[in-house]
Amino acid sequence: MPSAATAWAAAAAAVIHGGAVGVTAAGLIAASVGVTLACLVALVPAGPRPAWLLVPVQVLPPVAALTLVLLAAGGSLARAEAGPVDDAVRSGARFTAVLRIAGEPSPLAPGPFGSGTRYLVEADVVGGVLRGQAFASATPVVVLGPEPWSGVGTGDTVRVLGTAKPADRVGRAAAVFLPASSPSIEEAEGWLGYTEDLRARFRDLATRDDRDGGLLPGMALGDRIGLEPDLEADMRTTGLTHLTAVSGANCSYVVAFAFLGLRTVRLPRLPAAVGAVGALICFVMLVRPEPSVLRAAVMGAIGVAAVLSGRGRVSLTLLMLSVIILLAADPWLSVSFAFMLSVAATLGLVTAGPAVVETLERVMPRILAQLLAIPLTAQLFCTPILVLIQPSLPVYALPANILASPVVPGITLLGMLAVLALIVAPVVAHPLVIAAQWGTRWVAGIADTLSAAPAASLPWLPGVPGAIVAGLVSVALLLLIRRDALVARWGRTRRASRVQADHEDTAPTPTRSCPRRPRAWILAVLGAIVCLAAVAALAGRARVPEGRSWIVTMCDVDQGDAVVVRTTPGHALVVDAGPDPEALDRCLDALRIEVIDALVITHLHDDHYGGVEGAVRGRVLSALYYSTGEDHLPREVEKAAAAAGVRAARLDSGSALHLPPLRIDVLWPPEDAAPPEENNASAVLEVVAPTTAGSITILLLGDLEEDAATSLLTATPSLSTKGVEVLKIAHHGARNGGTALLEAVHPRLALISVGEGNDYGHPHPTILDALERSRIATARTDELGTVLVDVVGDTLEARTLR
Repeated sequence: MPSAATAWAAAAAAVIHGGAVGVTAAGLIAASVGVTLACLVALVPAGPRPAWLLVPVQVLPPVAALTLVLLAAGGSLARAEAGPVDDAVRSGARFTAVLRIAGEPSPLAPGPFGSGTRYLVEADVVGGVLRGQAFASATPVVVLGPEPWSGVGTGDTVRVLGTAKPADRVGRAAAVFLPASSPSIEEAEGWLGYTEDLRARFRDLATRDDRDGGLLPGMALGDRIGLEPDLEADMRTTGLTHLTAVSGANCSYVVAFAFLGLRTVRLPRLPAAVGAVGALICFVMLVRPEPSVLRAAVMGAIGVAAVLSGRGRVSLTLLMLSVIILLAADPWLSVSFAFMLSVAATLGLVTAGPAVVETLERVMPRILAQLLAIPLTAQLFCTPILVLIQPSLPVYALPANILASPVVPGITLLGMLAVLALIVAPVVAHPLVIAAQWGTRWVAGIADTLSAAPAASLPWLPGVPGAIVAGLVSVALLLLIRRDALVARWGRTRRASRVQADHEDTAPTPTRSCPRRPRAWILAVLGAIVCLAAVAALAGRARVPEGRSWIVTMCDVDQGDAVVVRTTPGHALVVDAGPDPEALDRCLDALRIEVIDALVITHLHDDHYGGVEGAVRGRVLSALYYSTGEDHLPREVEKAAAAAGVRAARLDSGSALHLPPLRIDVLWPPEDAAPPEENNASAVLEVVAPTTAGSITILLLGDLEEDAATSLLTATPSLSTKGVEVLKIAHHGARNGGTALLEAVHPRLALISVGEGNDYGHPHPTILDALERSRIATARTDELGTVLVDVVGDTLEARTLR
């Protein structure tokens, strides 16, 4: 374990902080130190030695692991840094890239990534042309491409024109490649080409009748291309996402079924084990020999070895050795959450799994104890990592996994048999798929039912503190589960001490009886669990991290509007308050807003002013403005103004708002005009916000309807000539907002504030079609929740608040 920990730390430091030259130099230094220490251990006589020559032999394996990983990482980084891709990233120059696809495409939901579905594809830039010069390289990238990229597969060669941007996170990809032309795809040949055709045939067969939302290809082969987005979200909420990826569990099922099948025909144990390994190799080749799959195969094989041999200590040693080898082969695994989760789950199976089964056997049959112990142990070991990825707790993850676990092996087996049937007897494949989908429908039903249950996902303390608290809770629960064994061991130790004391004619010290201490200890553990969980849950409201930049945020207030434009840290312009004070208060808390420099109510409909009390709750309000066609203010707005000690002022195109560094123009309603219908009385604000590279223009429309929008364009021709970067779509995307204005200003990003499953049919297909035709990127609160907008380099970035 010390060697594996050393290897992991070295690999992480190499990929996060080191270049190829520095890492290789560090590896050579470690090698020199290791050789020196080995010589001291081997050559210095065993007699009396100076203290400085004393070298414990236990330091040699960690030094060897350190040397191995650093030298291997240096070579990997050197290959990744070779070629001119880094120069293209720095200069932003377009170049022709020849890409070798290294993974299956992953669909991304429409929204901040542009109109239509986008796909993430891992690839290596193996060559190309930059500034007229041909080059060769082996630089890993991730491609963010439109619909044509959904058809690429592992091993395909793609030629495409595009640009490369810096990667926004540490990982294998050195850059994000953005295609600027349609890809020219040369399909893989040989085994990869054959298996790609086999996977496509299986996918088509499994999704033909839409029985299970595209779940079977994911559970059998890790193919999630056809998985319905709603079902994917439900599985994420209930902690079942791992079932749709190739994991150690899939690999362990393949090994176990192959081994048991060969043993059934009376093959000796060793040949059966070799045959099982051969089956695992074939499975890996079918589902793609990607790093994640190879990692899952190694971890699954170790888990099966632990179960079949019953030798947990040997399996733990194999796990640690495999970690070292995998990190040497692929140092980027050290920063991969998938790798961390896989190691954690396998570690739980090897170390705590048998003990948990032993404890649960006392109150239930062994088969039920095993079914419960596997997801329970995996959940406890993985939770500290999961809350780092997303600070929330899937409340029903354990019951969901327990309910799903009986059918998962059968789904895997039937799915693999259906794939084999497509090769040798295609007529049998369809009945096998139908049989497997009885199980996948059960899993989909569990996800759908439990995701709709009350409090399906609870907020948790974010970041490292949240992971530490989750780890402490997991440890406490494991100790609580094993309390009987610990009490028995404590009692045996006390009895042994008394026997030894009697043997030495020493009177034993009087003690309490054993049962009392365990009860007090159990109460203490339960109290600690409750306190830690309460603290984490109370602190778990999503907040923007300190120092994280954003320019404008559209708060998720259900069916209503609330837009926040940052002025200075802790200060903001707030436009509209949504219908719910709690929702607006939560959003402003998450954004760390303490002072509202100005609150603008665009018009007096409840979905724009109903949450005004939440805006002034615990915050300073410097000014309040409104626009309306009515002759009086609602009581909620008057109370909020009185509570803040300000007087509400009416807005029109003659009003001036001074909120440096923002420049704000009130474009509508016209000054001294007759009061229009309330939607058309909406105040329209043009906000110019500074950025690191200049400024962006944000146009906020309230609920302006089509006729007023046409008049606004006529009165303000500069809107059409200059355009805007960000447009808040009018009236939640209702049809009566029209398309003339968005087509005239042609924003880079459109924001739609709308409630999920609302009764109005917002946003209307007419508006969405216009955005699609104009290729305007769109972010919606019903799909993404609260959306933060920022400028990174020359890219307008929209991200969701989690």
